[in-house]
Amino acid sequence: MSNESNFLIFAIEYYRNRHGLNGAEVTDLFERYDIYKMVTDNYFIYHIESPDHFVQEIDEAICRIRKAYPV
Repeated sequence: MSNESNFLIFAIEYYRNRHGLNGAEVTDLFERYDIYKMVTDNYFIYHIESPDHFVQEIDEAICRIRKAYPV
């Protein structure tokens, strides 16, 4: 498994625990807002920073997308 894939698993679990979500909820969010790509594309930045930083960036990305495309 690549470093990016291992980090993606860590990011999913960290995000899940930080927000008190279950796996299905995180999977839904990450698929709906293309967060999987965001995390893997930014692996080289995220893996050396605080995990709380990528959680904040994920939350901001989801918020931006929700504002741009309201349901």
